[in-house]
Parts: sequence; C-alpha cells; structure tokens
Amino acid sequence: MEPDNGLVFVNVAHPDEIHAKDTQRTIRKRVMRDIGRSRRRQKRIPALTFAWQPTSISPTVSLESSPLPVELDPRARELIHFMHAEADYQYRPFRTVWFTMSLLDHSAFKLAMANAAMFLDEKHNPRTFRYEHCHEALQYYGQCVRQITDRLADPTDCTSEGVVATILGLICHDSYVGTWDRWAYHIRGLERIFRIRGGLHGLNGDLLLFAYWFDVMGSVVQDSPPRLSGYPSPSCIPNARRDAPFKRILSEVYVHSEDLALAINRLAAVSDFVNAYYHRPRFWKQEDDLSSLSMLGPATHILLSLPRFDASDNSNCFEFVHEMTRLALLILLAGLKRAYALAAAEMGLLQSKLSRLLRGDVAVCKSGLL
Repeated sequence: MEPDNGLVFVNVAHPDEIHAKDTQRTIRKRVMRDIGRSRRRQKRIPALTFAWQPTSISPTVSLESSPLPVELDPRARELIHFMHAEADYQYRPFRTVWFTMSLLDHSAFKLAMANAAMFLDEKHNPRTFRYEHCHEALQYYGQCVRQITDRLADPTDCTSEGVVATILGLICHDSYVGTWDRWAYHIRGLERIFRIRGGLHGLNGDLLLFAYWFDVMGSVVQDSPPRLSGYPSPSCIPNARRDAPFKRILSEVYVHSEDLALAINRLAAVSDFVNAYYHRPRFWKQEDDLSSLSMLGPATHILLSLPRFDASDNSNCFEFVHEMTRLALLILLAGLKRAYALAAAEMGLLQSKLSRLLRGDVAVCKSGLL
C-alpha cells in the first residue's frame, strides 16, 4: 500500500511552468483535499425552518475558474483552513452560506479573505484587537471594493448575482464592524442595482432574503424606515394564537391601525414558534439555518414602516400607546436577535427612546385620555 506521507511533488523545468494550468490544478487539488475530507466527515444537521425543512443554497455560476475563483497563495490557504477549523469551536451565523457564495465569485472571495483575516487577528489578539489596525483585512477589503467599482462600470456585469452577492457581503462586513456610514453607502448602491435590474425578481432566494435582512438590520440601528419595500414572508409562518383576550386586544388595535395590528399578530406568531421549539438542541445556533431571518425580518420591517409619534401635551392616548408598543416590540425583537447571536446594535437607542417616552407619561395622563 502506498504510504500517505502528505507530500505531492510537482516537477517543473522552468520557473514559469509553475503558472501552467495543469500544475496549478494539481496544487489546488492538493490544498483543498483536507478541507474536502473534513466536509465529508461532518454530520449534516437539518436546518430549522417554520416548515421544518432544511434550507438550501441555489448555486449560480458567476465565473469560469474552478475549483476556486482566484489563485491561492500560502497565506490564502492558511486563511481558508482557519475558516473551516474555527467552526469546531466558534459559532458564526450563516458561515457556510457565505463561504459557499464566496466560491462563486472572485470579488466575494476577496471579501471572505478579509473576514477570515479579521477573525484570525481577533482570535490572536482578543484584548487589543482594533479593526482599523487590522491591515490585512483592510487590504483584502480594499481589493474587493476596487474590483466591484470596476465591475459596476460594466453594463452587463453590474447587475450580476456575483456583484449583488459581493455587495451584500460588504454590507454584512460593515454591520459586523459597526461602520454604518459604509453600510449606508453600500445599501444605496444596492438600491441602484435593483432599480437597474427592474426589481428583485429572479434573484437567488438566499440573496433576496439577505438583501431585505441587511436593509432592516441597518435601518433599525437608526430607527428609520426601511429602504426596500415588501419584505417576503414564507407561506409556512404559523398563525398566532387565537385565544379570546388576544383576539379582543387585536380587534381594538385594528380599529385604529391595521399595520400595528399586523405587527402584533406577527410578533405573536414568532413568540408562539420560539416558545414551542426553543428547548430543542441547537435551536439558537444552526450556522446554515436562515429561518431566523424569515421570522424576525418581516416583523422588524413592519414596525420600522409604522409612523412615529412623539410624547407631548398634544399627544392623544392612541398615539402614545402606538409608539410605546412599536418601540417595545422592536426591543423584544432585538433580544431575540441576540439570542440567535445576531447583531442588535439598536438596543441602546430603542431603550433610550422608550425611556424618554415613558417619562412623558405624566403629560399624556393629564389629558384624561389614559
């Protein structure tokens, strides 16, 4: 039996031959061998959705190179290995979803390297890590942005799924590190692409879901209306409970605001679902499960789309309760996001606004409406 000594010899007669396609294919095949084996050894856990069906990724070919969209240098191989090895001890939402999408586009792959470099630096320097000092991550990020800038000038490529996926990755990266000015810049660019495309129709299902999610994720940080309209809701969302007290409250709210009643009903459905299944193993931490976006996103979108009311001497009972309810439900959703290990940077702002509103309770009560 031939021993597996972990070595593969590549014979070249001239230094330039190292760039030959056959040679590069042999190198990439060897580099990715262990990663492939580790993938096959991992037990696949079905993703949790409202319908209890595993989520799936619809691959789209946005490049012609194979098996990777870029040539790998030793450092890139080290970062890829780290991304896969880290999964054994560090949970990151949607890790495999994003890495799979990065394999389909060379610009998205640059961004994956930026994320890996950032996480690796953060792991090695947990106490002193500063994003603005992570030069390797910033270098990969800059390369990605420059590539996307060039591709946006191409009338065909500018609306491709590869470009959309990469911009969504940039938005995700910006929200993770808290650079909300860059988030706003990239979300505006995404809007323009969708207008050029004539809408979001025909977009890969996962990309569509992420587009709506990152829109509300950034908007809620400023408690501003979402930029994209019509957050898609899966048809399998369960109905909220229909006990008599809940129906009575909902009917009273409906008279004054159909949208607020819809938001309360949606939150009740989310609450019922979480209360029924939260105790199940890995409910909160399934890396490839997008059901949390399908649950929390539509409710957040509805609440951000509602009108705002300020507590004042002119406020009436409904306006006060309307705004208090809106903020309280957004805070509840932020808590659920944290339970899912999702970013919830809006918590402080929402709690502060609710606190100021409650301090105005006396002024509203003087009107005799409460």
